[in-house]
Amino acid sequence: MEFLTLVSTDYESALRQARTEYGKGVRVHTRKDFHTNSVFRKKSCCEITFYLVGEKTPQEVAPPEVFDSNRYLSQLLDQNDVPKEYLQRILDGFHGEEHPGKAEVEIFLLQQLFSSLQWENRLPGKFMVLVGPAGVGKTTSLVKTAIHLRAQEGKKVALLSFDVHRIGALEQIRQFAASFSLPLYEAGEVAQLRALLPDLEAYDHVLVDTSGRSVKDEDLRQRLDDLLSELPHQQVFTLLAVSASLKFSDLVNQYRLFGEERARALVVTKLDETQSIGNVLAFAQHTQLPLLYVTDGQAIPEDFHSAEASDLMQRLNGLSLDVSQFFPVL
Repeated sequence: MEFLTLVSTDYESALRQARTEYGKGVRVHTRKDFHTNSVFRKKSCCEITFYLVGEKTPQEVAPPEVFDSNRYLSQLLDQNDVPKEYLQRILDGFHGEEHPGKAEVEIFLLQQLFSSLQWENRLPGKFMVLVGPAGVGKTTSLVKTAIHLRAQEGKKVALLSFDVHRIGALEQIRQFAASFSLPLYEAGEVAQLRALLPDLEAYDHVLVDTSGRSVKDEDLRQRLDDLLSELPHQQVFTLLAVSASLKFSDLVNQYRLFGEERARALVVTKLDETQSIGNVLAFAQHTQLPLLYVTDGQAIPEDFHSAEASDLMQRLNGLSLDVSQFFPVL
């Protein structure tokens, strides 16, 4: 540290002179007052010893961060597992306000994901045929549907199993039927089904359990087609059961496999096994099949609900909006 010295008539004058010459960074270290003698009089003096410090410059104020709406939208799409087939289309269609905020971006996303979805709120056919791959939860969903129709809508329902050849499948539905007092009928051949049809006339709804299959199960496919052809076509309502835990491309492949069954609505299972539902919403848009029921656990009948936009919106990730505000309280 460098020390400088300056002498003046008094302290204030010395400090003023130092600041004039060196700026406001002057810091006084010591002060010495003394007198000098001249021929005519004694003169007062003041000597200051000082050092200099760098003047503090104002801190640079960072400009306010500009909200990047496109980046925010991309993050939401990624968090909700929206498939790439739909991701770019949504990004390309984003034309918000001049400076859209989070709310505007989120509302746009909700519109893109939900505005074109279709919903089914009832089971219009007498025979509800549930199709889908093995392991998707068809039998459990079938039993949940039966209990829902009986308890919530007062319908007289029965179960009809076509899955009588797969080991363990028949035993499972028999246990469910006994536990919940549901009438169960079994038919593995066309002749058996024909014999049962008169008895089934007594029910409002007959819920048909089918076996899961793969593209290699040609014999199973033909047997199922033969059985379905015996049911009154105008009274058949076929549902496709799909697992929410599968990726979009797998869901599309399942739709292609079971497309011959002319599915008319969707049952989405295993919502409890996934953290995001963008794949399901995109799949429903892709197939244009209405959403009818969803399941989110194994408990019967608790983990079973009619498909509703208000519930599915609550399952989206990353939203700051309270989506319940979009649905009036009845």
